[in-house]
Amino acid sequence: MFREVRVEVAALSGNSGRQVVALMALGIWLAWSPVARSQVRTPDVPPPSGAPVPDLPPVLEGEDSTPLAPTPSSSDPMVEELRQLRAEVAEMRTLREEVVRLRSEMEMMRQGELAGFQQVQPSAPGTTFGALADGAMAPMTTRGGAPAPRVTTTYSGSSTMTEVFGDPDHPTRDNFPLSPSYRYNLGTGALGGGGYLHLGDEEGEFSMNLTNQVTLDGTFYDRANMPTIEQGFNVPFARTFIYGNVTKNWLYQVGTQGFLGQFNLLDVWGAYRFSDALTVRFGKGLTPPLYEYYGFSPAMEPVITNSPLFQLAGKRQLGVMASGNLFDGRLQWWSGVNNPGTSFWYALNDNVEFNGAITLTPFAPSDSILKALGGGVGFSSGYDTYRLNPGEQIAFINGAGEPTTNSEFVTSTGIPFFTYNEGIIARGVRTRVAPHFFWFGRFSVLAEYMNFSRVLEDVTTRGRSTQHAYYINASYWLTGERDYAGNGFQGYSTVAPLRPWRPSRGQFGPGAWQLAAQWSEFNVGTGDFARGFADPRTSTNRMGQLMTGVNWWPNRYTRLSFNYLWTGLNRAIPVNGPEPIDTWGTFWFRYAMFF
Repeated sequence: MFREVRVEVAALSGNSGRQVVALMALGIWLAWSPVARSQVRTPDVPPPSGAPVPDLPPVLEGEDSTPLAPTPSSSDPMVEELRQLRAEVAEMRTLREEVVRLRSEMEMMRQGELAGFQQVQPSAPGTTFGALADGAMAPMTTRGGAPAPRVTTTYSGSSTMTEVFGDPDHPTRDNFPLSPSYRYNLGTGALGGGGYLHLGDEEGEFSMNLTNQVTLDGTFYDRANMPTIEQGFNVPFARTFIYGNVTKNWLYQVGTQGFLGQFNLLDVWGAYRFSDALTVRFGKGLTPPLYEYYGFSPAMEPVITNSPLFQLAGKRQLGVMASGNLFDGRLQWWSGVNNPGTSFWYALNDNVEFNGAITLTPFAPSDSILKALGGGVGFSSGYDTYRLNPGEQIAFINGAGEPTTNSEFVTSTGIPFFTYNEGIIARGVRTRVAPHFFWFGRFSVLAEYMNFSRVLEDVTTRGRSTQHAYYINASYWLTGERDYAGNGFQGYSTVAPLRPWRPSRGQFGPGAWQLAAQWSEFNVGTGDFARGFADPRTSTNRMGQLMTGVNWWPNRYTRLSFNYLWTGLNRAIPVNGPEPIDTWGTFWFRYAMFF
């Protein structure tokens, strides 16, 4: 009998050793427990082959055709052996039925078919193996906390009726067998590159990805009392994103940011991908027109951070955006209607604007050196009504360094060089036009220009205010690596060193070394001085900035940057005290991780 029990248990291929041991214990209990024996119905079975059969009386016509067995003595050894054999056969039948039922249910549980159940843990007080074997489960609840509706269904391959909490028509169709892995992407993902934790099914119907970006800075000026919080040791970026898909076409992304002591949600959006040519996004996320802002993270720029044009960007707006690739990847486009960042300071139904961008990469499908050559233009336009100085606001509401009303213009480290007077209002059409050009490779160049124009007024004067700004990036990989071949959606990314420095794996290469420089200039214009919107004694209208530095990537997840930043004004103003200055220097170190 034990041999037959082992045969039935061995039939449960694919199940874990724990389940096999449990089934063997169940079989032994059914075979030897007095309680189980008392509940077993002894079926009629023929005697074993070769055993003598007693003579039976003839069957009379009209009587039941089942012959009646004689009544031998209870002390007859043959009778005792027959009783034992009957009991063993009955026990085996019962055990076989139990094994079939358990096998079916365990297979369904392995495939995620028991939708709507939460299995009782064996360690829970009062829970026994018997309760688990009988499918003891705790019902799931709905979003509001109420129990899900109880329905009855039959599992395929099993005759057991089981109660399931959930959809009676499709109780298991949208359950995905998930597997975790740690991966690395280049030029894709919420941050445009780096490591990420992936959880998904084999067919790509469901995925959830977790990625992080952290920058730890040391920012030191050659002058004291500089008016910015970005100085000394600081953490300008601590970003975490969760993104993925629910079915292959429905996409989502949620991102948070800690920024110099502030915190807020960066991205909160859902999207539907019709094809490579069209994806429609609804929610809060990056928008044109400034390629330097929507094309890559500030921590991935070759120099240590964005140019001063970042404050003129569309940044992250709330609305509907459409985007796509056309002509075999030769053209990338954006188009949408959004509430701009100024709306986060006021009512969301104010200041609606159109945002769009077109980028051409005519040689993208080829393998020529011009593959990563591209250029395009971003633009936005809308009617604005807002006060430039909104007063004290809560950082969580207005965006942790993201939205701005441009009540002042600052350097890349946040030092103001032009500040508007109190009481200035923006009322009228605001436009932004930003053409860009890039060529990515071992030697990379990126340049962009911004024309920013809006109508300003105070109680006596009204006029159009226009600012012009541009930057030029140049970088070169000393160790032979190449930048990601960018497009209209992604520019700079992380890099995988050709010879990484990873002592834990016995790799002692030099890593990837890169030289980088950026020149930028910001021209506020003189019209706002003439209209009395700003004080020329405390503000100036032109600022130039030069960043130079070296980057070291010991591995694809880590970057160390050493930069020097020179800032010059067209005339001296009191920046850090009563004594006017027109130049200063900044030594800037950064340790960045993309994981």
